[in-house]
Amino acid sequence: MIPRINRIQEKRARGETPLGVIVQTGSPDNVEMAGANGLDFVILDCEHGSLAFDRVTEMLRAADGCGITPLVRVPDQTPHHVLRALDAGAMGVVVPNVRSAAQAREITSAAKYRDASGFGSRGACPSTRANGHLARDWEAFARWSNAHTQVWLLIESAEGVEQIDAILDVPGIAAIVPGPFDLAQSMGHGADMRHPEVVAALRRMVGAAARRGIDSVAVLLATSSDALREEAAFWREMGVSIFWVGGDRRMMSLAMARRREDVEASLRALTR
Repeated sequence: MIPRINRIQEKRARGETPLGVIVQTGSPDNVEMAGANGLDFVILDCEHGSLAFDRVTEMLRAADGCGITPLVRVPDQTPHHVLRALDAGAMGVVVPNVRSAAQAREITSAAKYRDASGFGSRGACPSTRANGHLARDWEAFARWSNAHTQVWLLIESAEGVEQIDAILDVPGIAAIVPGPFDLAQSMGHGADMRHPEVVAALRRMVGAAARRGIDSVAVLLATSSDALREEAAFWREMGVSIFWVGGDRRMMSLAMARRREDVEASLRALTR
């Protein structure tokens, strides 16, 4: 296997802003297209996506082939899901709906091999795909993996916001992903992601992460260019350092709709 580079870490070390996309369809081609079009990372969605795990492995191979950094959004906080994604070759996990420091500690421990301090409980198996099917030196791989494997925690509930300081004090967290849509519903505000109480909660999370040197990731949901610029500015002013720019389902659906509209307009012009 070719040497692996965590492009998220590289760009953050230079003070730059990594950009990525989530893939919810089981398509290695979509992973390759993300890499070919200059995105830094791809998230393979095993929570809301239609991905069987053998397909995830093929998509991780596609990511390695085009040099994009792959993460897996696991279905839940179960340590086995974290282990399986990392052993298959993911360079990070995105874990949904983290509500407490106890959950965060179990997740980060599951993602890290035991170190000199005694932290880490990731199951050790030198014959995994991540370790080159036994071709790599185990000790070197374990050190590399602990240093370069990222843990991102989705905080998307009022309970998670209340516990944010305790959550962020857990070692091994690379980034948090505030979830404004779920958070708005959790706080009793329906789909109003810009309700003042929701915005205040988002600011609280991003600020708490920044004070600890932990990145925050914004999920961009706008569909028009103007709305997208406004949304990116909203998050940037808050202090977000990584952007998840959309998903393959939504991007393809919007592109198809706009293409149809353009063709319909062209045909109408021909009949005048």
